[in-house]
Amino acid sequence: MTMPPMPTGPSNEGPPDMPRWAEKRRSADQPTEDVMEAFIGPKWDSVYRKKLAPFFDDPAFVPTWNWSAALLFPPTWFLYRKLYLAFAIFFIAPGLAFRLLTGSDTVLTMAAMQKPENEWLFMMNAAIFVSTVVAAGGSANWFLYRRARAAHRVISQQQVPPAEADRFLRRVGGTNRVATALFVAFSFVTAMAAIGGK
Repeated sequence: MTMPPMPTGPSNEGPPDMPRWAEKRRSADQPTEDVMEAFIGPKWDSVYRKKLAPFFDDPAFVPTWNWSAALLFPPTWFLYRKLYLAFAIFFIAPGLAFRLLTGSDTVLTMAAMQKPENEWLFMMNAAIFVSTVVAAGGSANWFLYRRARAAHRVISQQQVPPAEADRFLRRVGGTNRVATALFVAFSFVTAMAAIGGK
């Protein structure tokens, strides 16, 4: 039986090729500075340029932190920033998780949750809230960047003139203060009703 010859020196082939998914590359459809400034609004230079910088190097999900999304009642920031799908997810998912994990279909008031027999429900609710806060804070910047990138794709593919593109970006981006104020008022009234419920 013969043995194959062993290599005698270093190979000149270079590093092995990486699969496409593992390569970090700047995509051609990355939004420009002007697009981001029009989409984000006045806080682009002072706040979001630094927060969204990792996504310009690699548009894949990278955990970053957004205190506003974490500290406000989690869905509120997403509504404020016109990220309506993320708002719906963060608004609906905690309630669904609570019902699935506890097997409870009834809506419990704060008074009912403070009873000794329901202490585990209170702890489960607190755990789900903390998880939601962490998920919102860690994913908010990525959701915002993805929305800006999608808006940039629309104006690029449709070859929208610059003046119309700027108006479009400001309309789909920016903030939604009216809906946010209504949501906060609704949440406050609902919370007061839950606290005062017997």
